[in-house]
Amino acid sequence: MLKRGDLMLFALLKASLHNVAADTELFVDAVKEDWDHCYNASSKQGVLALAWDGVQTLPVEMHPYKKLKFQWAISVEKYEAKHRKYCQTAQELQHFYKEHGIMAVILKGVGFSSYYNCPAHREGGDIDIYTCSADTSKMSHKEANELADTLMQQQGINVDTDHNHKHSNFTYNGIPIENHKLFLNVEVNPRFLGKLNNILNKVLNVKENSLYNGEFKLKVPSIEFDTLFISCHAFQHYGDGLALHHLYDWATIINKFEIKLSKEVTEDYFLRSIAAFTYLSNKYLGTNVELSHFPSGYEKLADKMLWEMFYSKFTKVIQFTNPISIIIFKIKRLFIRAFYMKSVFGASITRTVLSSVRLCFINPGKILKRG
Repeated sequence: MLKRGDLMLFALLKASLHNVAADTELFVDAVKEDWDHCYNASSKQGVLALAWDGVQTLPVEMHPYKKLKFQWAISVEKYEAKHRKYCQTAQELQHFYKEHGIMAVILKGVGFSSYYNCPAHREGGDIDIYTCSADTSKMSHKEANELADTLMQQQGINVDTDHNHKHSNFTYNGIPIENHKLFLNVEVNPRFLGKLNNILNKVLNVKENSLYNGEFKLKVPSIEFDTLFISCHAFQHYGDGLALHHLYDWATIINKFEIKLSKEVTEDYFLRSIAAFTYLSNKYLGTNVELSHFPSGYEKLADKMLWEMFYSKFTKVIQFTNPISIIIFKIKRLFIRAFYMKSVFGASITRTVLSSVRLCFINPGKILKRG
């Protein structure tokens, strides 16, 4: 199923994850088309800089051709500059909110990047924060979350609180920010995901991680939290943008900490999904986690997840321009995603579809958007 350029990419990512030299077998007689495919896939999958780390471990004679190598290096430099700006902004937000009795915890993103061998090479699109009260005797968590948005509005920043029940959205220092009041999209399956959201609250256990030799100190959740949150976040993209950067995050967790999952999580469909993602990590990224105690059938699910990453027809970018074609495409994507949400979260297909329809009524301007 995978092309040679895809296998090359996995080899580079495996080297990056384990901080070892890449296996040279795939690169001995790689041609321009192989390298172009590898580079384009790494960019699309959000792992371009991580793949570059793997390239650096190859013998010089096996490196990509000069023009592509230069382009790759320039792109990585941009990643690094962006990462530093994101760290600075995240720390600035935390300090600002702290002055008002609010604790801002960084979810995934730059906070999680501290677990990477090279943190600056983890790609980030926005900054996710969870705002809560630093002292519940003075202010509730709900009040703190609402105050966090109000403080931004008082600075003349437009805060969108209407289009997502899970978080608000605003832009700070030119960076999109999501201010979470919930960790998960509980509307998909209120019973199960509501349960997981409660577990996440229990295991939040905030700590502080350092980046750039202590220049930035960011409040982040526990490993138990990240194990559950990172997997749920990836699965919420299943059928709508599941990518290698999600798998690399998961591989980073299980490679360093194994699977620290709450004993309260007992549902077979979710545990099977965890096993499927771990199976892919073991097979393609070289992790070594035992799966014998997980529910059977995860190999078949893993194949579907891998296909979604590389060959899905329902990516976020829609090729059509005709309004009718766009609507038909989105309807097909909606039902396919609903089936996927049932397989990983036990979600009702009807509920998932109706929830998406409701969002269309709330924000009709997005119906014909191709993004």
